[in-house]
Order: sequence, then structure tokens, then C-alpha cells
Amino acid sequence: MARDCSSSTDKTEKSENRIARRSYLKLAGSTAVSMAAVQAIGSVTAAKGYETIKIPEGGRKLFQIGSGETLENLLIDCTAPNADARIVASGSDWTIRNIGFKGQLDHSGSEGYPNHIAASGNGRIENVFVGNGVVGPTRKGGIGVSASHSGHIDIVRTHIAGWSDNGVYAAGMARPESGGHGTLTFDRCYCHDNNISSLRIASGGTKVKNTVIHNSKSTPKVSTCDCVNARGVYDGYGTTEDVIEFENVHIDCTDENTDGGASALVAAKTTYHVRDSQIKGRLDGNIETTNVGNDPKKTPPKGVPMTAEQAAQGIGAEGTEPKKESGKKKQNLTTSEKTQSRDENSTVTKSKRSMSNNKPVKKGQNKSKLASGGNDKACFTFGDDERYCFDLEQLHRILMQYL
Repeated sequence: MARDCSSSTDKTEKSENRIARRSYLKLAGSTAVSMAAVQAIGSVTAAKGYETIKIPEGGRKLFQIGSGETLENLLIDCTAPNADARIVASGSDWTIRNIGFKGQLDHSGSEGYPNHIAASGNGRIENVFVGNGVVGPTRKGGIGVSASHSGHIDIVRTHIAGWSDNGVYAAGMARPESGGHGTLTFDRCYCHDNNISSLRIASGGTKVKNTVIHNSKSTPKVSTCDCVNARGVYDGYGTTEDVIEFENVHIDCTDENTDGGASALVAAKTTYHVRDSQIKGRLDGNIETTNVGNDPKKTPPKGVPMTAEQAAQGIGAEGTEPKKESGKKKQNLTTSEKTQSRDENSTVTKSKRSMSNNKPVKKGQNKSKLASGGNDKACFTFGDDERYCFDLEQLHRILMQYL
């Protein structure tokens, strides 16, 4: 097996300023049906509305969010030569939602940022696309979590692919003496063709569920050793008391489909508990399995965005039906950005951006007809026979905020 050449990307992220916030139009209605209709119409309209930030050739932009802040419905275009961008999230109750990074990065000797997203504290990353990766050999990851992280982060319906130095690096927090020992939950994520590992995680209490991880012989090499060692999940830090739970995961990572060294799961220092899953590839280290087969599917979980544009619109693939989430979810529908020029020491400018494209309902268009759109969707005709469909699971989460 090729040696491990990964970086730790454990730099402490500091936010000098906070993004401005504004309130979003709240739903109103006398019945659940009227609320559902209003929200469904708003969702259909908003799905077409997102902002695009195009990074110029050689440019760098930094987006920072802090406690209680949300960045959403944004397409970050990094298709220009040597362009790069990064989101840094810290504090509590922050949200990164409906964000798509467009363009495979080719820095031609200039490494740029170590990853597209750096996170710590307590927050949520949802419906995000960091799936174009980088041209190797280089040393860059998709998402990095600080070694000082001591809170909890949910990473949901996120597409992470094509990175040379870990799709997600979040192992440093498990260092026995210096780590923050925070936790993560990965739910309905799609990770493939990431070198070193798709998920590098080691802190006890971390969970991976309803997630697909695989390789397809298109893994970029890491520059430090010009090698491929594309493991599915790998720790690297921690102790056997750090237990990571896996449920309903499909992993297909072998030497053959990687064109280099690979293992499906590596628990060299920690302990993995795996159940109700399908795994193809080597299982190395302290791994306990229950009801685990060897016939994984590579179909992305339902709702995962397959392009940057889909992510920005808040939509995803049909995919495999996931397990339903439980509990109430807070939804803060705002969009704010803070950008920074190529020189990160230059003055940071702020701007507020409205992402609401809700149009007023015309007089006479106040009747709707509901119909079934399948087991997980409902459709209705509104006004002049305009037909709309919406996701019942998403609608349930929205309605729970108002009941």
C-alpha cells in the first residue's frame, strides 16, 4: 500500500468581521394546506434564483460566516485559470446551504486555499457541491474541520469528489492531548475519487449514515509523494475509545477501482462500529461489523446535488431513498456574503444580497388542486393551470417550524 502523504490542514481560522443579516419573508396562513401551497410556490420560484460569484483569473475570495448566520443559494464560479474561493464558518448555529463550487481547480504550481470550506463550532453544511476537485498532483481538500473543533457539525446531502488530500479532513480534533474532540454527522453524502481518504475522521461520537463512497480510477495524485492511496474512511489519530458509528453506508474502494493503493475502511487507532451496510474492499484495524455485505451500490443518495448549479438551486439527484430525519430543523432563509480579494490582508467589503424571488399571487389565482406526485412528492395546479411539485419530507420540516 502506498504511504500516507496527507496534510493535516489544522490552521486556526479567525473571523475578523461578521456577515450582515436580514430577515426573510415569513410564511402566513390559516391552515396547513394554505401554508403548504404558499411555501411550495415560493420553493419552486426560488429554485430558479441564485447568485453567481465569478472569480477572475488568479483571483481569491473568502466568505466568512459566524454565529447565527447563513450563507445560501450561491454559485461560486472558479473556472478561470488559478481561481479559488473559500468559506470559513465558526461559532454557533451557523448554516452553509445550497452552495455550489464550479470548476476543477488547476493552480499550476500555486496551491491556493487548502480547501473550499473550513468549519468549526456548531453548525450545518447542507446541499453543497464540492465535487469537481482538483487537477493533480497537488495538495488540496474539499472540506476541513479544525483540530480545535469542540462542537458538532452536521454535513447533509453534500457531494465531495476529486480531491488530492482528503475529501473531508477532520481527524486532528481526535488528538488525545491537543484536539478539541468535537463530533460530526454525515448523512446522505456522496463521496468519490478522493485521495488519502474520502472521509478522514477519528473523533468519538462521529456518525456516518445513508452515505455512498467509491472510487473509479480518476483519483488525483497528492504532490508530496506523487502517489494514490484512496481509502474510503481513515482515521490517523485518536484511541480505541474513540468509537465512530456507520449505518447504511455503501463503500466500494479497492486497488482495482483506484489504480493505486486503497482500503474501504481503516481504523488504525480508533474503533469503527459498522452495521446494516454494504462494503467492498479491505477492512483494516479495529472494526466491528453487524449485518454487513459486500455488494455496495454507487448510486448517490437522494437529494445530493450532482452539479454546482443544482446545489445553488437547492435541488439534487433522485438517487436512493434516504431514511427520514427526525426532530425540528431551524431554517434561516437569508443570504449574505463577505468577500475578500486575492490579498487576504486587504480591506474586507460587505454586501447584502436578497435571494427571495417570491412573486405576489395575482388576483383570481387563489385556488389550488392537490394531487399525488409519488410516494415522496405532491403536485398541485395553481392559477391558470400552472403545475407545481414539492418534496413532502422537506415540506414537513418547514411546517414543523410553524406548528
